[in-house]
Amino acid sequence: MKPTILAMAMIANGLASLALPSLAAAQVNPTFAELNGAVEEARTIIQSERKLLISQGLSLTADESKAFWPVYDQYMLDMKAAGDLRVKVITDYAASYENLSDETARQLIGDMLKYQEKVVKTRKSYLRKFRKAIPEVKLARFYQIENKLDAIGNFVLADQIPLVPQAPSSQPITPPAR
Repeated sequence: MKPTILAMAMIANGLASLALPSLAAAQVNPTFAELNGAVEEARTIIQSERKLLISQGLSLTADESKAFWPVYDQYMLDMKAAGDLRVKVITDYAASYENLSDETARQLIGDMLKYQEKVVKTRKSYLRKFRKAIPEVKLARFYQIENKLDAIGNFVLADQIPLVPQAPSSQPITPPAR
């Protein structure tokens, strides 16, 4: 299936503005495989800019920097999996936008919630490591910066990705049997 212009615009505009970590290829929907290189290039540039903003925002001492940045780099590698899942959700949505089925919508919802859970789980798992590297006040500031950068990315995505079209019927979806 050939991607539509709307879907291509969603991918190009939304993913190019993502402030998500990435050092390897994301799980892009096969329909958009030709965009892999552009998506990864944009994510790499944004990751570098994110690191620069964090560096400017934290004003770390030499000793703090020596302890913080290796932990941060590992943290960002772990956050990459969450970022890859988000790219997959966005590209899957774009690929199925014009013919979104209940089954695909259910999968997209589940995957988006998995993405959000992975982000929180990763942030919690690094809390102790970051606490060993920098003082608590700077750690609080780091997490604030992270949240603000994520909010900017979320705003851009919300602006660029259209809502799901109205379903043909207004009946609620029956939950799957357990």
